[in-house]
Amino acid sequence: MPSYDDQTLRQLLDLQREDTAIIRLHERRASLPEARRLQEVQDLVAELEADLDIARKQNDEIAREQSRLEGEIELIDQKAAREDQRMMSGKVANPKELAALQAEIESLKRRRAGIEDQLLDVMVARDAATETVERLDSERSEAQRQKDELSAAVTRLTGDIEAELGGHSGARDEAAAAVPEELLSMYEQIRASKHGVGAAALMGGTCQGCHTKLPAVEAERIRKEKGLQRCDNCRRILIVV
Repeated sequence: MPSYDDQTLRQLLDLQREDTAIIRLHERRASLPEARRLQEVQDLVAELEADLDIARKQNDEIAREQSRLEGEIELIDQKAAREDQRMMSGKVANPKELAALQAEIESLKRRRAGIEDQLLDVMVARDAATETVERLDSERSEAQRQKDELSAAVTRLTGDIEAELGGHSGARDEAAAAVPEELLSMYEQIRASKHGVGAAALMGGTCQGCHTKLPAVEAERIRKEKGLQRCDNCRRILIVV
């Protein structure tokens, strides 16, 4: 096993600190509570927009039905007025014709009353539909406001994290440049299989990589021998501090 002095090994520990900081920043960026909440609010906005679109179409259909019924009532009123004028003008003297006019007017009145009942139901439905549109529009506006605020917060927080990552990446490059190539290669191989931790400090007889307390004899041996050492438990590079 190659021999490395304490300074070189401590540089490896500096490299590990930078790598750990970078990993944590990536994890932080990927698990921002604001980002999760932003996704939830984005989904809510999309859902409300879809519901609002449906509600508006339903309201428009009810409005068209209301206009149709109002148009029918207007036509009935016009026809009834004409028939009533004919009957009252004195120009129709035949009793059968007068009776027919009277029957027609009564029929128009009954038809109008029936349409008025339909119109009343439609107007009630339109009030409810309009209320639904207004409620959904208000909820959508509030959700959009939250979305904008969260989006700005996520952008700001992500920017802060990116700035930190930039600093640690620069420090990481400097630390890596100070580590011999063979040792760096070993460190990277171990780190790839050990959740990003290839080197760990030995403090108080405990490996800080796997948090296993080494037997006192083994810990003392590592302190005396110095140089490149590996944890018997996790096989990470151990550095006495």
